[in-house]
Amino acid sequence: MNWQYTYNVSQTLNDKVDLDRLTQTIQESVITIALDYIDVAGNIISLFFKAELSDDEEIALDEIIAAHTGEALAAAPTIVKAEILTEHMKYVEAGDTLIYFGAKTLVVDVSAGEATKKVDFKWPIPIALKSGTIGVSEEMIGDEMSIHIAPNTLVGAITQPLNIGDTSIYVSETVLQNVKRGYYVGLYQPGDDGVEIGGVISIDSTNGCLEIEPSSIEASAGSYLAMCIQISPYMYFHSLDTLEIGKQMPTAQRIPADTAIRIYYKNNNLVAKKASFFVEYLY
Repeated sequence: MNWQYTYNVSQTLNDKVDLDRLTQTIQESVITIALDYIDVAGNIISLFFKAELSDDEEIALDEIIAAHTGEALAAAPTIVKAEILTEHMKYVEAGDTLIYFGAKTLVVDVSAGEATKKVDFKWPIPIALKSGTIGVSEEMIGDEMSIHIAPNTLVGAITQPLNIGDTSIYVSETVLQNVKRGYYVGLYQPGDDGVEIGGVISIDSTNGCLEIEPSSIEASAGSYLAMCIQISPYMYFHSLDTLEIGKQMPTAQRIPADTAIRIYYKNNNLVAKKASFFVEYLY
């Protein structure tokens, strides 16, 4: 026999219900009686428990309903097998530069009202990216930008559960072969940007783990792991100026053909603009 407890949707915090969030909140609460299921019909929320709740548990349920926001839970990480990427691959290498010099202007065309813009640039041949020059116009003041190489690139998998606040992440051998100190890692999502975990501080090949910035997310063992090289994790345009990146570097980063160089542009004033970047490279 089930015990039914009924509420009106108007008794929730925002006058809406998300069944998954409400179920999780009850399961994580002080209520010890198992929840069987929840039914929502019109404005009525019916909760069915396996047995009668105690007086204290009824009070706890009242408080849960009153505090329920109705917001959907974040999607859980995709769980996959860890035995992937058996071949060693390199995405970015440092070292001697190549032979010939080239230069090109990359343009990010932002429309009026467009808050964020994401653009990928690729070369059909391997290049060594030397430097970039960015001219900040009046329309760009207050905007933000970041530049990533090989974003959301699948390199392996997590081999042990990752918890919020963890500073070590245990990974498959292919991750250790591809990721370097200073790279960023995150959960891989096909066709998306992935979910960033944090920057890599050091690599412990003996124990098969990366030392990372404290994780703000959790993930299960077997979740796909991606890497990314962030040339500029964050850039804020605060004044009219010409910004130069990498002009004084004696060598360049080698980037394989067809590897994405992704520019994220945050258009804070929502004004139409063309942001241009003059890049120099060797090939």
